[in-house]
Formats: sequence, structure tokens, C-alpha cells
Amino acid sequence: MRASYRGFPSNHHCRHRGRWIGRFALSLALCLVSFHFIICHASSPVPPSSSMVVRLRLADGSMERIQIAEGKEEAMTLEDVLQQFELADDATVKVGNQVVEKLGGGCTLRELGIQHGSIITVVAKSAPKTESSVSRVAKAKQESAKAWNPYPDLAKDYSKALLKTKTRRSTQSGMSYGDIAHLQSSLHMVDPQKEGPLKRVYMCRLSAERFHNNGIVQKKGKSKPDISCRCGLLLGTIQKERVDQHRPKKARTSLSSTTSDSEYCTVAKVQAVWEPPGQSPSKDGMLYDANAGQALLTKYPRVLAIAEKLGLVPMGWIFSYRDSRLEENYDKKDRNEQDHEPQALLGMDVATGAVLQSHNMKQLGRSEGNKFVTLAMDAATGATEAFQLSDVTVQMVHENMFENLVPPPQPPSNSSQKNNPPIVTTKHAVLVDGRETTQLESVLCLVNTAMLSHEGNFAGKTSSSTVKKSNGSLTIKVQKALLKALDSDDRAIFEELCDFNVLMALDQSLSPTDMDTLCGLVKKWARGQKQGTTLDSKLKLQLKSVLV
Repeated sequence: MRASYRGFPSNHHCRHRGRWIGRFALSLALCLVSFHFIICHASSPVPPSSSMVVRLRLADGSMERIQIAEGKEEAMTLEDVLQQFELADDATVKVGNQVVEKLGGGCTLRELGIQHGSIITVVAKSAPKTESSVSRVAKAKQESAKAWNPYPDLAKDYSKALLKTKTRRSTQSGMSYGDIAHLQSSLHMVDPQKEGPLKRVYMCRLSAERFHNNGIVQKKGKSKPDISCRCGLLLGTIQKERVDQHRPKKARTSLSSTTSDSEYCTVAKVQAVWEPPGQSPSKDGMLYDANAGQALLTKYPRVLAIAEKLGLVPMGWIFSYRDSRLEENYDKKDRNEQDHEPQALLGMDVATGAVLQSHNMKQLGRSEGNKFVTLAMDAATGATEAFQLSDVTVQMVHENMFENLVPPPQPPSNSSQKNNPPIVTTKHAVLVDGRETTQLESVLCLVNTAMLSHEGNFAGKTSSSTVKKSNGSLTIKVQKALLKALDSDDRAIFEELCDFNVLMALDQSLSPTDMDTLCGLVKKWARGQKQGTTLDSKLKLQLKSVLV
């Protein structure tokens, strides 16, 4: 039996320990060899590269990678490297932290210290803010803060938003979704407007007939009269009246009020129409004098002064139009085709009405001046339609969004289609049905308005013209009628004087004091205060002296 002692290992353990020591020695030798190889490789020189790479940062922030062949840095200049990017001759360039003027001034890349991995930066130029430019910017900010808008909530500044976006893009590679949304929010949204400030308008029957007759001239030797288009200012009053309600009758008691459940609406009543003298319609007779139309509230201050003395306010304008397509079918009109007839208001009409309403709102206030109507009369038949303009249209015209319509082009084109287009071209895009477009149909700018008839207080007795169309002076017939009335009672003279056009003609000859007295008496008579309203002898003598 084989005996073993605890103090001495067996042969099996000795063999196992020997193999372990051999493996450890081999691993250690391999590590030493690898470490020696790494040290030798790191200490050996790097072979020269075949090309040099330089990076260029442009003014807009983009990076370009430029590869230069070996040895070229001693011959190439900075201008040669940047020639492909078409920089300005006075562009400022930085190499590292050093500023290089005039694209290096002909120095080579090595002389400028440009080597492999260098970064060249093109510095974006900013306009120097001198004292004068700073003051101009401050003044522009003050003017923009004080800028008046007919509808401030609808005011847009697309140019400012576009400039701001372009400034951001100078440091970015493209537009973000936020930039696109900001630009789109700066566009006017044109949607049909259902209602305007006025529920309906009452047009003076005598004034409408006179306006229509003034555009028709029957010349000798011609079977058909000459028809010309005209424009005029509507003067009247703004009132409240009940809205007709189609409701079932309610049970009432003796304590019930007949007006307790009545609703009221705002209406306009035309009391007189004033036409500016010396109008010049287009050569083809299809368009009124647009310059006279847009100047109705600015060129004739005495009209507004006399109207104020009579208790009248500007509440709209009227124009006549001709359409050759419509005239050809006067005798053979088919009711089924009436829906396809040309519309009454086109681009120039919309622009003129918006200019007048914007000025009226500035003079009378936004809440009162926005009650403004546009009446379109067919110059041949006298058929008249009433419209109001949408709020966004007035704001767009105030911002001068329409091309070649405000002010009207000078000289006007021979074609009324060019002067008064049915589709308006805008200076930048607007949103119609969620789509951007620069072609705006004028029908989207209109608000249909109901129109009724009445007789104005300052329209005169007849529909015949009382003043000359050339200069606004009284006709011979009216002068004789006034002289005859002065020799009779006060009733006859006041019936002749209750004509706004007659008062405007007398204003050319009478003094301001006499006109104040005369307008006050005419106003009382027109309101029904006839008892005790008389002309004194001095005023009668003044009237006779200017009429003879």
C-alpha cells in the first residue's frame, strides 16, 4: 500500500503547477513584445500627407471643405482659394483669430499661417449705426407706433415679418416650421363677410334720378344719347329703427309694452347727393373719374363744412358704370341668364370705396365712420345696387395692397378692363380658403346690403339738375326760380333752398357768416320747424345781389 505524507505534494500537483507557470510566462512575453511594438511605432515619424484640408465658414454659417494639393500652399494665395465662392473684394476674412483685409493682399497661404486643419471665416458685414441712422430707426419706430389703422386687429406687416425671417436665415441653413407659421400669420385672410354695420340703406329717389340724368346727354343729330359714367358723395343721417320680426304673436296683458321685445338696427338715409364738378370719365366712357372719386373727402372741404351745418355726415358714395356685354342684351334678356351677368363692383370700385371709408373712419371715428355704403348704378338703365365693403378689404387698401389702383394709374389706359379689373392683383399673397394667392376676386370684398327708397330733405323739388356740371354754378333756370321765390313768401324760397347743390353754388358767392345763417334757417325748415323761420331783409338783399 502506497503511503503519502502531508508535508510533501504529490506528483500530480507538481505537473499542474508547472503548466500554469509556463502559460503565464508565455503571456507575459507576448505583452512585452506588443508594448515594444507600440512604442516603436509611436516614436517613428508620420509620413507626409498627399494633400492639405482647410475648412471655410461662410457668412451665412455654412461650412465648406477645401482640399489643397501638396506643396501648393507656397504658391497659392487666399484669393485663389476663395475665388470659387465669389466674395466681394472688400470682404473681411479671419484666419483663426487674425483678421485679413482685402482677401490676404496677395500673400500666400504659408505666409498667412494657413496649414492643414486651419479654419477660414468670412465675417458677415453689418451696416454701421451712425447717429443719423439710429435716429432714423427711432423715428420709424415712433411713426409705426402712432400709425393709424381703420381696423387695428386686422393690421398685418408682411414686409417686416419677411425681413425678420431673412435675417434669421442669414445664420441658418433653412426655414423652420416656426418661421413658416410666422410668415403665414402675417398674411391677410379674406373670407366672405355676411353682415356690415348697416342693416339697410334708404336712397333718395329724386337724388338717384338726378344722378342718372346727369350722365345722359342728348346731342343734336344723334338718335341715341351719349352715356358717361360719374361719381358722387352720399350725404345723410345714421339712424336706429326696428327690425321687422316674423315671430308668432305672444299673449299680452294690459301691462305689456308693444316695443318691449323689439330689436333695433342701424340704417342710413341718404338726404342729398353731391357730384364734384369737372369730372373726366375714361375715353371709352366705361369708367368714371377715379381720381375725383378717391378725392371726394379730401379735395372739397367746403362740402363737408356745409354738410355739417345741415346736420349731415358722409355715409357713402355712388358711381355709375357701363358694360358693353350687358348693353348688347338689354332687349333680349333672359331671366335664366341673369345670374351670369357681369357684377357691378370691380377692382377700382372696391379700392375707391375703401379709400373713402378709411378716410371717413379717421375723421369721424371708427365706430361712426365705418357706416359707409357703396351704390353702383347702371348708367343706361338706372338700376342700382347697394354694398358695403368687408373689414379686411378696407384694411388691405389702407395698407396699399392692391396693385396700380390707389392712386389710380396716370395716364389711365384706354381699356377700362385694365383700369378696373374684376380680379385684383395684390402686392403679396393673401389667404383665400386656406390657400395663398395674389389674384383676389373683387366679389369676395363685398357685403350685400338691402336698399329702400325715400325722399331726402335736401334733394330739391325735382329730378332735373340745378347746377352746371362743369363748374358747379347755378343754372339760369334755377337763378330765375330763386329770384321769383324771393319776391314771394318764405315758403317758396325755402323750398328752393332745400337743395344741397344750390347751397354749394351759393357758397361760392356768399360770405361765411351769411352761409352760416342761411344753413341754420334751411336746417330748421327741413326738420319741420316752419313756423317762425323766415329770411330777414338783409339776407334777401344779399341773395338777390349774387343771383342778378
